Amino acid sequence: MAGTEPTPESSSQDSGKSRRSPDGAAKRLTFGTIFMRGLAISLPAILTLVILLWAASLLNDYIIQPTSNAVRYVIATVIDQSRPLDDLVTLDQQAPIPYCEKSYRVTKRTRELYNRFLQGYREMRPETMIEIPEQIRTDWVKDNLESVYVVMGTKAVPYYDYALVASQTPLAEMARSPVSLYMDVVTLRHFNGVFHLSAVAVVVIIIAIYFLGRFVTVQVGRYIIVQFESTVIGGLPFVRNVYGSVKQITDFLFSENQLEVRRVVAFEYPKAGIWSVGFVTGDALSQISHAAGEPCVCILVPTSPMPMTGYTMCVPKSKVIDLNITIEQAFQFIVSCGVLVPSEQRLSPVQLELFAKSGRLTNSDQDVEKGHDYALGKMLVDKNDDPQV
Repeated sequence: MAGTEPTPESSSQDSGKSRRSPDGAAKRLTFGTIFMRGLAISLPAILTLVILLWAASLLNDYIIQPTSNAVRYVIATVIDQSRPLDDLVTLDQQAPIPYCEKSYRVTKRTRELYNRFLQGYREMRPETMIEIPEQIRTDWVKDNLESVYVVMGTKAVPYYDYALVASQTPLAEMARSPVSLYMDVVTLRHFNGVFHLSAVAVVVIIIAIYFLGRFVTVQVGRYIIVQFESTVIGGLPFVRNVYGSVKQITDFLFSENQLEVRRVVAFEYPKAGIWSVGFVTGDALSQISHAAGEPCVCILVPTSPMPMTGYTMCVPKSKVIDLNITIEQAFQFIVSCGVLVPSEQRLSPVQLELFAKSGRLTNSDQDVEKGHDYALGKMLVDKNDDPQV
């Protein structure tokens, strides 16, 4: 009936439904929302891994590998046992052997022994006067491999060195010269793989950089470096420009007078009412301070989200406010484009309520305490006005 009043049970059920429906809508998660949450959690780790792998690849390709090749080359020239082809001879009825087939030579003494072997074999078996079976000849050569040399260009290398590399290298990647072959021999025989060789290369790089630093600390060494840069590099038109720019960057990064970030500040830039976050790096030029009529400071304003670049501003001290955050928190704020705000810098509901009432924001303890009292009183009034209570 139209005049029937709703029962308490029905009203409570209706109110329960009305209260549950917004909560249910808020808790309803779509596939896209869940995916974006998972992406937000995994993406930092993935990007960190990609950057580290990229940096390691550059370090390996342009520093470690060239140093490893230099170490291998120096050792290869020392242990090179290749011989000119004029000092070696071929065998009669030369038999094929593994890895090089018939492309090998032997010493003159070995050929004499080989001919005696053939003559003795024919005397024992007169039926083989024309040609001795190939397997017999191959077996004899295998028993005397220490005097066998594989032909590589105008020289020949010992068979055991060649076989060591050939057994672990594809035919298309085999060395074409004795020096290249012995560079591979150094890796396989003396370092037992690329890993140990790379470790030695890293140690060599560290020692070389250390002694270079010791060299330039001496007055004579510094003079030689300066003269080399001014006479040799300074005489190359294009190289001197690139070298000069790179040297300025490296001097800035590795100078003993490191960039000192003194404090985190904010100032109005690029126009009044718009605030930028930056780092005070020192005092400004005196001529700028005289023109401004007051002391100025230099502020580095990094760019988001890659703070490796930025702007250098000279700002009057009166236009700068100090921020009560650490340098790490400031970098997080800049890299995240303002998403990661320090907890103590977030506006609380109390501060927002005060701003709505007074038209200004404050951080003083007295005003915040008043705001808490105001919020608590408002909660009590709302609770007393609730008809269900």
